[in-house]
Amino acid sequence: MTPTEAQTRQQLIDVQLAQAGWGAKERNLLTEYLHRIAEDGADTLGFSDYALLARNLQPLALVEVKRSSRDELAGKRQAAGCADDILRRFGQDPFIFLANGKTIQFWDRERYPPRRVSGFFSREDLERLLHQRQYAEPLHRVEINHAIAGRDYQLEAIRRVAEAIDQARRHFLLVMATGSGKTRTVIALIDLLLRAKRAQRILFLADRRELVRQAIGAIREHLPNESVGRLEAGELAPGARIHVATYPSMMQVYSQFSVAHYDLIVADESHRSIYNRYQAIFDRFDALQLGLTATPTDFIDHNTFQLFGCEDGIPTFNYPLEQAVADGYLVAHRVLQAQTSFQVRGIHGSEIPLAAEPQVREQLARQGIDIEELDFAGTDLEKTITNIGTNQTLVREFMEKCRKDVLGLPHKAIIFAVSHAHAKRLYESFNALYPDYQRRGMAEIIDSHMERAELTLDDFKHRDMPRVAISVDMLDTGIDVPPIQTLMLAKPVYSRVKFWQMIGRGTRLYEDPLTGARKKDFLIIDCWNNFDYFQLNPEGEPDHPSEPLPVRLFRLQGNRIKFC
Repeated sequence: MTPTEAQTRQQLIDVQLAQAGWGAKERNLLTEYLHRIAEDGADTLGFSDYALLARNLQPLALVEVKRSSRDELAGKRQAAGCADDILRRFGQDPFIFLANGKTIQFWDRERYPPRRVSGFFSREDLERLLHQRQYAEPLHRVEINHAIAGRDYQLEAIRRVAEAIDQARRHFLLVMATGSGKTRTVIALIDLLLRAKRAQRILFLADRRELVRQAIGAIREHLPNESVGRLEAGELAPGARIHVATYPSMMQVYSQFSVAHYDLIVADESHRSIYNRYQAIFDRFDALQLGLTATPTDFIDHNTFQLFGCEDGIPTFNYPLEQAVADGYLVAHRVLQAQTSFQVRGIHGSEIPLAAEPQVREQLARQGIDIEELDFAGTDLEKTITNIGTNQTLVREFMEKCRKDVLGLPHKAIIFAVSHAHAKRLYESFNALYPDYQRRGMAEIIDSHMERAELTLDDFKHRDMPRVAISVDMLDTGIDVPPIQTLMLAKPVYSRVKFWQMIGRGTRLYEDPLTGARKKDFLIIDCWNNFDYFQLNPEGEPDHPSEPLPVRLFRLQGNRIKFC
């Protein structure tokens, strides 16, 4: 039997309101609130099912309920008439909730059309939104802080988002090449929203603890007067206006925050797999959502565009790697296909597990599993490539082909390994082949299996040694080390997102403080035909790659002797 409207209110709506802190005992809720509704030139009496009261006991929001079998929007006209009465009597337009026990729509008439929300807002949420509605300035009237992000394309990205916000949009997607300053751009946007009183609570999400640490450092540097809290191990960081968390950490605590707790959620490296795994976070909160990615638009799937309101496949703003290189803000890459026996076989689309099975991919996606981000540990592939001879050959090739400094040592480099066992074999190969370099700590493993890995990463970033980071996943994304001049892809990469993130580790500009030499490009040694798999035809490494200074001098001296 279908519940009546009264039963819907008693059995469902009362419970949902109580969960958000509303109830007669709290003295912040009135039922069947009487209105004088102007209709067809005459006033008639009507009722709101609920009036939610502010601290001054004036109606802050109205709730219009329909029974579960009816559309929640059916009461929109009636709710508007009741809201008009509140506006006449108190000079303040109330917020409106339209509900049927299954679905809730929130309506802020001055700023947005009705939209679905996951629950009723708390009194604190509504009073904060009212404050914003009363005092927020149009974003085009507020100056962007150029000291945080002052490059032309960064300013354009901020203006594009600001214009969309002023046009009542709530989802945005920035596609910006790794190294072009996505984080600084977003911090400048956050600063703009805070100063314009358009946002007061921010959530910044990243998929690595190290990226959270970097984001917190950058926010504190550029917004020193703002309170920043890290959500980790169940800690809620009360009082902080800006929360930073990994997606898994947020999953542990998100239900403890009210539905409208945040005004803006920034999803770093946004792609479909994140939403598959952590959809509950984005379903919970009613906030502006900003997605960030370095993945070129050609590789972004349709679902990701839809998630951020870009149904036409055009992001809110796009600054691709090619443009950043042309503008002189980043450096290009050159690719060398490795010729070692390490490459067991070439990778082709038909050989990728399940690549030709879209229905299987879709099924796994619904379970939160991304087929493109495979774990190779314990597989036959891992067992095949962790033998000693293969990895010694690979290490020799790396040392022969990598970019080197004037002393013949590798410039900063990352080797992306298949697994921790593989990384260990590579490390042992460095020890066996180059013990003199290794006693100085030239190559080190940096992954989640190593204790205090973040300290080794800090050494890699800021000290002379280590020069070579052998990594599994930990350095794939977001790590900012401008001196990097060589990347070795010692594993197959099936994820387009991860592939471009990995390439982005080498794109940043760098000038050697000792010699003044500027990084013109960087080298990628591809051991698994990854560029072929993604159907890319990059510029290759020249026949004579850069050599250490002693070798160059010797070659020049030899040429002089021949000339004489």
